[in-house]
Amino acid sequence: MERDANMLIGVLRHSHVFSHLSEDELRLVISKVHIREYDKNARFMHEGDSNNFMYLIIYGRVKISLVNSEGKEMILAIRQSGDYFGEMSLIDGKTNSATVCAMEKTMIAVIFKEDFCVLLHSQPKLLLGMLRELCFRLREANEIIERLSYNKAPQKLGLLFKNYINRYGKKDNDSIVLTIKLTHQEIADMSGLVRETVTATINQWKNDGYLITNGDGLFCFYPSFLEKFPVL
Repeated sequence: MERDANMLIGVLRHSHVFSHLSEDELRLVISKVHIREYDKNARFMHEGDSNNFMYLIIYGRVKISLVNSEGKEMILAIRQSGDYFGEMSLIDGKTNSATVCAMEKTMIAVIFKEDFCVLLHSQPKLLLGMLRELCFRLREANEIIERLSYNKAPQKLGLLFKNYINRYGKKDNDSIVLTIKLTHQEIADMSGLVRETVTATINQWKNDGYLITNGDGLFCFYPSFLEKFPVL
């Protein structure tokens, strides 16, 4: 039991919202969670449904998506360990704004609405972290709108990578490595491009010295890319 608690605390320490909490505050949070596991392709949050939970990813990856008027799925974001979602509908009382689907076997820590509200009221640092994250997501939504307004693939992909560098980028000397793995098809689904265009653009950027893919399949961006698409 203590090992599971330590694992959860380790995940929370790497979360944008919970990372500023003390050990005792983190233990209070994990006392409120319920663990659930989902297989690949399992959908556990549906657009338009009511929601009574906040979800924190312990391990695995999920995609957050919408279906447009033509019936085509559009991926808004991909999230991994330490990320959370579902809080918006808990705060404003409205229905879910998107659908969430497991992209691989995924373990989720679930916090019920009542416990979520108690934690927000009792822990000012958690409330501040939540406000910071909501501001980040507002900026992220603005970037999605800006990205969709462009017609050229380099602009779309540049803004997409900029967003993921801001959230998942890890400095490595002068370069930045994405700590989240993204396939060309996933990038295409998030950018509104076809996979062949994504692959051609990324290959051109590799030839131009903007980025490489390292041995773990993660994107590594050189200073030349960061100069072309400055991050926040």
